[in-house]
Amino acid sequence: MGQQLAAISPDALSRTQCAVAAALWHYTTTPVAKPYYVRGCIPDLNGPRVTVALWTGPAAREKKNLFLSIPLVSEGSPLSATQVTLGLLRLGRGTHMFGFTGHRFDGKRVLNGSALVEGVAAVSPPGESGGRPEVRGFYFERPGQLKKY
Repeated sequence: MGQQLAAISPDALSRTQCAVAAALWHYTTTPVAKPYYVRGCIPDLNGPRVTVALWTGPAAREKKNLFLSIPLVSEGSPLSATQVTLGLLRLGRGTHMFGFTGHRFDGKRVLNGSALVEGVAAVSPPGESGGRPEVRGFYFERPGQLKKY
C-alpha cells in the first residue's frame, strides 16, 4: 500500500476523487449495474481509495446496501474516473468475489472491490471532469439528505 501512495500526489488524488464522484453522480438515478444504483462515493482521506455505496433503488421490494472499497491506483498507476465506472458496470456481468476489508461505513461492512478495476483498460487520464461541482465525494444518508465531502 505504501508503494501505491507514492504513485499519486495528494493534488492528483483529490482531482481523481472529484472526477470519480462526478462520474458516479449520474448513476444515482440510473442503475450502474442492475439492480444497484449509486448512493454515494466517499473519499478515503488516508489513501488512494473511494468507498462506493450502492443500493437496490426505490422500486426494489427488498432494500439492500452494498459498500465497495475501490482503489484509485492499480499496478502503480492512477486510475481514471472512467476506469472506476467501467469496473462498477462490470458488476452486472458475471460473479465477483468480495472479501471484507475490516472497515465499516454507516454501520455496514465495506467489501474489497479491487477485483472490479483489475484489467480495466485506461480510457482517459486522471483528473477528468464530469461537469459537477468539485466535491471529493457525496453520500445520501437518507433519500433527500445529501452529505458532501
